[in-house]
Amino acid sequence: MTGSMGSCMDLGAVGPEMVLAGTALALVPVAGWARGNWRRLPAALALLALIVAMSLTAPMLDATPREAFCGTYAVDPFRAFYQLVIQAGALISLLSLASHFRAAEQEAQFPVALLMATVGGMGLAAATDLGLVVLFLQMVSFPSYLLVLLVRGDRLAQEATLKYFLYGAAALAVMAYGLTFLFGLTGSLNLRAIGVGLAGADRAWVALAFGLVVVGYGFEMTLVPFHVWAPDVFQAGTAPASGFVSVVPKIAAFAGLLRFLLEAMPSGLAAWPTMLALLAAATMTFGNLVALRQSSLKRLLAYSSIAQAGYVLMAVAVAERAADALPAIGYYLVAYLLMNLAAFTVLAQVERMLGSDGLTAVRGLGRRAPWSAAALTLGLLSLAGIPPLAGFAGKVLLLLAAIDGGFAWLAVFAAANMAVALYYYVAIIAEMYFREPERTEAVAPGAGYIWSLGLCSLGTLTLGIAPGLARGLAQVGSALLR
Repeated sequence: MTGSMGSCMDLGAVGPEMVLAGTALALVPVAGWARGNWRRLPAALALLALIVAMSLTAPMLDATPREAFCGTYAVDPFRAFYQLVIQAGALISLLSLASHFRAAEQEAQFPVALLMATVGGMGLAAATDLGLVVLFLQMVSFPSYLLVLLVRGDRLAQEATLKYFLYGAAALAVMAYGLTFLFGLTGSLNLRAIGVGLAGADRAWVALAFGLVVVGYGFEMTLVPFHVWAPDVFQAGTAPASGFVSVVPKIAAFAGLLRFLLEAMPSGLAAWPTMLALLAAATMTFGNLVALRQSSLKRLLAYSSIAQAGYVLMAVAVAERAADALPAIGYYLVAYLLMNLAAFTVLAQVERMLGSDGLTAVRGLGRRAPWSAAALTLGLLSLAGIPPLAGFAGKVLLLLAAIDGGFAWLAVFAAANMAVALYYYVAIIAEMYFREPERTEAVAPGAGYIWSLGLCSLGTLTLGIAPGLARGLAQVGSALLR
């Protein structure tokens, strides 16, 4: 283990978080009085804050692992990598949301919620204290509820947000209860100290605590059976808000779970790899099978997102056994961010113009909006794992990690699931290119949409053709405190 306890007051360790949180707080009064063209100001300032935060985070990729704030907050390459991914997801979502709500009341309001959820996700990737884990899980969840309810007069959005809140509150309460077991068993809130203290603990109690803790992370990651909120929330929220919720909280939760497993769950103490492998198999299978029956594209992408979480969890299960598991997870989460946000951005364009997210809404899109259709095709083919796109390389890395970790059966299971998923992704592409359009309206224009789709498409192609770029970064970002 490298590093030491570090300073109890190291403000430099939270520079990126302070920039984003400070900007969000400053934007609260601005969002209240902004009218006319001034409504664009909060989004512009939020974009600037995200760029500054990324510039402050990037140097931490080669930082010597240590803990700040009396051993409660990590400063290491792992934290820097996942914070950069979370910030990138927020930036792309910001661009899409800015176009979606142009000249609307919500244009001045959404940046506040987006920035605060981003801060919560960043904190979850760095927290090494049980109290902070619970705090940051709440920080990423509550602003996400607000993003779903941006259109306050929408009855379906109100109902979905209530469901989102109730399930989230229950999941976090169960998780907090599990964390109290860990504190009771070890007398410490620090993850590393818990890992040492659990060496002599009763395995039954450790397994119980682990199961309860997974509920909280599983809620954010949309693992089965903690996924039930996702389809309704994704469908009821606006497409760019649903895209944000599908990416940023999920990636933050995966980062938090990895840190928890590798620092607080010592090897051989509990059967967590097998438990997570079974959970991964159930999650990917359920997500893919139910997605086959969907006619709402946002619900379809919700179940697709559930299945994608199962693929990633496959490598999480072998994170301690396989050397390439952490880089594979990091690479795939970057690819997932790009391809999923591309799909939701095109849906945002279609939704804004037609007011629908049904499968028929994209019928003939290849003729009505060829560039948007091409971007959606790239995203869907990448989600399906078609070479030479980023999703293909990512899925190969995940499968190899599972095999290397001793779960060859799970890799075979995942490969079969990927074949099933290909059907519903290709079905959308067929609607765009091989069916006559029922309506002739063009998709909604907007500079934010264009930038978002450009970044996602370029990233999906680049990482697929040269996967070593992101994989090398993910390899650097695999360094935890120990």
